[in-house]
Amino acid sequence: MMLAALLASSTALANPLPAPQLKVRGETIVIEGHAPPKVQPKPVKNYFRIAPPYSDAAIESDFWGKAFLLLDIDDHGTVKRVKLLKHPGHDLDLIAIDTAFHLKFSPAQDANGNPIASSVVWPMEWPSYWWMIDLFGLATRIPDEVVHVPCRGSGPMHLGSIHPAYRDCDTFPVSAFETEPWVTR
Repeated sequence: MMLAALLASSTALANPLPAPQLKVRGETIVIEGHAPPKVQPKPVKNYFRIAPPYSDAAIESDFWGKAFLLLDIDDHGTVKRVKLLKHPGHDLDLIAIDTAFHLKFSPAQDANGNPIASSVVWPMEWPSYWWMIDLFGLATRIPDEVVHVPCRGSGPMHLGSIHPAYRDCDTFPVSAFETEPWVTR
């Protein structure tokens, strides 16, 4: 009896039953667009260290502001369109857009190393003009010390500083990707 069971199981293992055919009905999902770039666009200069121009309103009010822009970069590294995701105010909106159109990038690349068009979110910061003048003597270069300035609303101002200031650390609403218009040259 034991031998018959063993023979039966070895025969079953040698000749397994065919797998059942499953028919699955469902929907087809089509993904449009392209894969993200293998290599992201890179600025040709260290633009983060260059202070953008100030408006008179920003200087007079000793304003510290920040803008976020969505840059549409072509396959030659040229900014073709700009979307202002966070408006800095104090008459800096047009300055931010104009400055963005002057940025140059090495273009993004696909998996084969070919240049491709891409988009990038770009921050632009205006430290307090008078903070920069008082501490560094000029307002054309963003100093390393910017990161040590406390964010607006984060607590008491560092009054021991030569020029107490708060930094704008706000981000932008995600809805701005859809609601803000593109600006072209």
